[in-house]
Amino acid sequence: MTLEGSSTSVPSGTTGFELFQDKKVVAQRVNGELKDLAHKLSAGDKVEAVLIDSPEGLSILRHSTAHVLAQAVQKINPDARLGIGPPITDGFYYDFDVADSFTPESLKALEKEMDRIIRSGQRFVRRVVSDSEAAKELAAEPNKLELISLKSSENLA
Repeated sequence: MTLEGSSTSVPSGTTGFELFQDKKVVAQRVNGELKDLAHKLSAGDKVEAVLIDSPEGLSILRHSTAHVLAQAVQKINPDARLGIGPPITDGFYYDFDVADSFTPESLKALEKEMDRIIRSGQRFVRRVVSDSEAAKELAAEPNKLELISLKSSENLA
């Protein structure tokens, strides 16, 4: 395999988590394609680290942070329904459908829960599923189902 331009040898099936020990590495580019750190490498792969302070790394960080926020909101408010939560130029946002507006106190509770989630060492691994599988997993999320339906090439009826 070629790592950062130098030839190196690692067992086939080695993941980015195993290859990169630097906590600044948030993803890997394998043969020119962005992959998460759980992606298993093969002989002949060309691998580059994606650092957190690179434009792609910042986008990944923001996207992951949006997921952490969504997880925290649903932990504290199980009736909250998810909207969209994309990374943007200077951060991210997330739309939620909640009965009561967020307050300064609830935002502090969310920040505390997000900190707990982050400290738990949860790993983020990209999963690719069919539209119908996504619809089954997100059956309780009407806003997400609408997004899946709008983007779907499958007949989900």
